[in-house]
Amino acid sequence: MLTFAWAAAPAHAISIGPEEAHSPNAEGISSAYWVMIVVVFAVIAVVNAALIAAVLRFRERRGREPMRFAAGRGALRPVIGALSVLALAIFVYGVVVTGDVREIEPSGPNGLGVAQTAQVGIKGLPASAAIEGTESATGEEPITGAEPTGTSPLQIDAIAQQWLWRFEYPGGQPGQRTFSYGELVVPVDTTVILDITSTDVLHSWWVPALGGQVQAAPGDVTRTWFKADEEGRYEGRSTVFAGTGYPVMRAWVRVVSATEYEAYVDQLAEDLNEAQGIVLEAQEAAAGVDETGPEEAE
Repeated sequence: MLTFAWAAAPAHAISIGPEEAHSPNAEGISSAYWVMIVVVFAVIAVVNAALIAAVLRFRERRGREPMRFAAGRGALRPVIGALSVLALAIFVYGVVVTGDVREIEPSGPNGLGVAQTAQVGIKGLPASAAIEGTESATGEEPITGAEPTGTSPLQIDAIAQQWLWRFEYPGGQPGQRTFSYGELVVPVDTTVILDITSTDVLHSWWVPALGGQVQAAPGDVTRTWFKADEEGRYEGRSTVFAGTGYPVMRAWVRVVSATEYEAYVDQLAEDLNEAQGIVLEAQEAAAGVDETGPEEAE
């Protein structure tokens, strides 16, 4: 029995820590998490140590009554002061980390060579309404439509709906963008800007290895960014209940090399154009049958 138990695969225990970070902003969030874990456990240790010391000092002993503790006026001021200083330090640290996470980084040498651009909520950058050519979108209308230049980031639209994600890649005309469902493909070491919205109800975008949570609200565009440092496939999930199909709503980010990304987008565009051509031919054939009538078509 022990042999079988030893050979069995280990159970997946619930992890107390975040997933391994693969983006600068995710690393900042992970660092803040572990700092807070250390602070919480340190406070717990100090409080319990003080309780144990008090019990040992003021406990009842044989042949002796327990000591009474009498605190004078202002005896708790040092404790309150220490806790206040700790709370202030945590607040300042949170402000600093938030500023660092919001500060977008340029793409690395192995990326597509794109530079930073405006992003809602990012330090030192204007809101999306101030960006020329950026429009809020509902339904299937693209959020961005401008062709990227050598100085623009890789800007992708992430559109949530019950219960999947649609990703629209740069290039093409409004309403004719290259898109994919469920899986977002991006190049490694490249700054990626996501314009996130929803077509129906409230959703949330969260890929733990690449950054924090962002809400997808109908009629609004929220922006976030990441720069994946390693090729691979990263799982995302929504944390906002969006209806009966919510449990199956997942998002995947597949990080590939720059050349693989370009080849993927080109192939995706060819496949979509071929599919559109088939649909148009079928529509034209159906229209021809309607004009000539069933007897003439035969």
